[in-house]
Amino acid sequence: MNYGLAPEPGLGTAAEAAPTSTAKKSAGEVRSRVAKQERMMPSAEPAIGWFMLSEADRAAANRLLASASSDGTRDELGFAPIHFAFADRFFPGTSVQHAQLRYVFFVAWSYQELLSSTAGERFSIDRLFEIERRYSRRLIKSVETLEGSGISGWTKYEADQRPVVRASTIYWTALRSWRIATPVAGLGEAPTETQLRGLWPRLVTREDGDDGKSRTADLFEGLPAPPPGWRNKTGKLEFALLAREARYLRRLWEAAGRGGTQPLLSRLIEQGVTTESLWSAKVRNAAMKPDREALALAERAASVACIARAAHSALIEQRRNADRNAEDHRHADALPGLIEEHRDMALDLDIAALRTETRIDNDLAAFIETVMEWVRERRPLDAIANALTIRERDLKDVRAYLVNEQRRRDWQKGIATPLDYRWPVVRGMIQCVREAS
Repeated sequence: MNYGLAPEPGLGTAAEAAPTSTAKKSAGEVRSRVAKQERMMPSAEPAIGWFMLSEADRAAANRLLASASSDGTRDELGFAPIHFAFADRFFPGTSVQHAQLRYVFFVAWSYQELLSSTAGERFSIDRLFEIERRYSRRLIKSVETLEGSGISGWTKYEADQRPVVRASTIYWTALRSWRIATPVAGLGEAPTETQLRGLWPRLVTREDGDDGKSRTADLFEGLPAPPPGWRNKTGKLEFALLAREARYLRRLWEAAGRGGTQPLLSRLIEQGVTTESLWSAKVRNAAMKPDREALALAERAASVACIARAAHSALIEQRRNADRNAEDHRHADALPGLIEEHRDMALDLDIAALRTETRIDNDLAAFIETVMEWVRERRPLDAIANALTIRERDLKDVRAYLVNEQRRRDWQKGIATPLDYRWPVVRGMIQCVREAS
């Protein structure tokens, strides 16, 4: 089952900053700042680029960075800290890149296999790549259609090349968050993938004396055994979880929350909740009281983000129409309906409570307040244009669509949606585990 979206590394936590009071800027200050920034804008693109990569690699890396920053969409307005904070709270260890859940086992088995043959040696990225390529080729041969199959890096493997981002990198955070990976070499917690590679020669210890026995570290806690013939170069290899693998994940998820608590992910697994909407009564009923309160806060923040993104898209569309003497109005037409749909929820947002939960910085809190005021007063798009322009420019510099005509030429984006906190991916995970167990 492929339940993935775009190929976030799904990896990261909410940005943290100490809360302080917000400040409002006058319209005059805003207009003056935008004008100054546009005068300072260089006539050419930045000198640092992607010249080492092919166009396909550049596109893949851009998709990765876009999804890493938020919920699988481009995050020009910087809502990623909210997305990460709630997604990591409700669904720890998950990522929008997680297209196939069984990859967590493929990655773990690959490292086990590598350790069995290189214990005490320096880490070999080439040997790990060969293991990943071997099982990836078997996966490729086991599916009817590669497009949308969830096989990580299949286009590169088909071209006999290395993927831009390997499966082990995509899924390692899940191995740490779910406590599949164990502390080694004296660390107090499971290592990052980079740390593990540096510690590789120390994963073998020897007892004193000439006849001292050696001991190899256990990388993973209670990991189910790989399927028969795991090291074979050919033969069918499937994404469907085995029952023992599903039971293993369910057990680990029970304590994957903050401080070893049971996260919402585990409670939804228990009750088999896979509703299309994260905001359904079934999800709320499955949640403990603290998570129910956090869900309500997350839904209101998601609505503010939707309105802000919708206004941002309509403004880019408006400026691109002026650039090209065009009459596109898809986003402009969608904006009023989205505002009305999300207005009540957005205006109920408690910014102070949001800051406490997510630790968003002053700038994002002030921007959210500006959006809410604009919605409350039912003002036209032009009234928030300066705030949107400054927000994007502060985050993206000269690459901001609202100040870069060249970038606007190829801009295209779907109609804005609320933050989903990885729910489309997570509900697929729940279905996958429930089917296997």
